[in-house]
Amino acid sequence: MIVQMCMKRDVKTISPEASIVEAARKMFQYQIHRLVVTMGESVAGIVCHRDLTNAFPDHINPFSAYGLTDLNLTTKIKEIMTYPVITADPSEPIEQAAWLMIKHRIGVLPVVSKEKLVGIITESDIFRIFVHLLSGEGSSLRVTFDLSKEENALSFLLNITQELGVSLVSFISFYENGRSMAVARIRGSQTQQVIDKLWESEHPVMNIMGYDEPEKSHGD
Repeated sequence: MIVQMCMKRDVKTISPEASIVEAARKMFQYQIHRLVVTMGESVAGIVCHRDLTNAFPDHINPFSAYGLTDLNLTTKIKEIMTYPVITADPSEPIEQAAWLMIKHRIGVLPVVSKEKLVGIITESDIFRIFVHLLSGEGSSLRVTFDLSKEENALSFLLNITQELGVSLVSFISFYENGRSMAVARIRGSQTQQVIDKLWESEHPVMNIMGYDEPEKSHGD
């Protein structure tokens, strides 16, 4: 999965020449915590909730529904914004975007293509997509097992599930303390036989958990 598949395309922006009062009003209006600062279609910086809080006098809450009407603060966004900005390319894998956030200790990446702002991706977006990748849909069984044997574990697992008529909902492999592991979600009436075959093939099963997808609220 790549960045453009999970980024938000409706990006709230602001000019570097705008005042901090305008930025606070915009964040309050859209109930967001950051604005991308743009010059034309290019990214010039980013301003977040904390930047504005620090820029306002201590006795003023910039995100209150009241109190900004008569303020005439002259501080401009370009004076408090963060720049240069770490960005992501829409064609990058989402794990690359996640790695950039971890490396630079940030929670958001403007998405830029050919120097043009095309979207934004946050740590919440990445968290949500990883949950989706690991959980699948509907009731299933989550099996964590050892991949220490050098063979194509995905092909092996596909062969087993197809043989037994079990659905392979999701599969992901990773390294834990130098050990190769996998998490698979399977669904069907013969899931126990899949687990038995894993053991028989010398893939120790580390953990088994049942999973029921949470019901969606009517607002989703």
